Amino acid sequence: MNPTREIDEQFSALFSVFHPFSQHLTKREDNQLRDKYDHNAFMYTGQPSAQEIRQALAYQQARGDNFLKLEGYGPLANAFGMEPDATLTMVLPKTAEIAGWKINPAVTLGAPDFDQLERHELKYYGPLYGEDFTIRNNRRLREKLTYRGAYLEGKLVGSCYVYSAGGYTCMDSLVVDEDYRHRYVATTLLRQIAEEARAEGKVLYLHADPDDTPKDMYARMGFEVVDKVYEYLCTDFKELKLD
Repeated sequence: MNPTREIDEQFSALFSVFHPFSQHLTKREDNQLRDKYDHNAFMYTGQPSAQEIRQALAYQQARGDNFLKLEGYGPLANAFGMEPDATLTMVLPKTAEIAGWKINPAVTLGAPDFDQLERHELKYYGPLYGEDFTIRNNRRLREKLTYRGAYLEGKLVGSCYVYSAGGYTCMDSLVVDEDYRHRYVATTLLRQIAEEARAEGKVLYLHADPDDTPKDMYARMGFEVVDKVYEYLCTDFKELKLD
């Protein structure tokens, strides 16, 4: 197995319980944050049948969940009308040169103030997911993960979280305030995390959207794509094509 998959599974186990569901499906389930797609997905190991999808749908409906999400390491031949997406796993090789990454000496790095962190995330995730979910999600993540913050002029302008296990450090959820972008806030934060990971003998990796521009920045910094997770989401069960 790709070692980053093992770390991702350990990461997911911090929030979710896994249990076999059917021949091709394993359920990943979080009862404390039930409305988070990524913590309540079905992992597939092969093409599920229409009957398996019906069973998964019935299970979600019985839980009171108004969504169905599938994740796997290969594309589905039949997605049953679900919306496709993907996430790239990008690793920083041990040979990559990080000393040349541009940084902003005015940026101060440290643990973020949680009140500022919530306001920071509300600004970017609130309009997408709602204020209630954004706050509950952030507080849930803070229970298990280490957040890093970047400050300019006394204001939290960038943040991310890290998780380390099995010789790897995963950096995720990197967000920089739009008013402070193009000022090397992200690269300053990333370089410190990369330097710390290497000093501890760990390999740094992250997740990126293949359709968004941050993956290009990561590639210029030396990160390499080593894996891809295929994702299929349905939030309107009437859109499912099971006949």
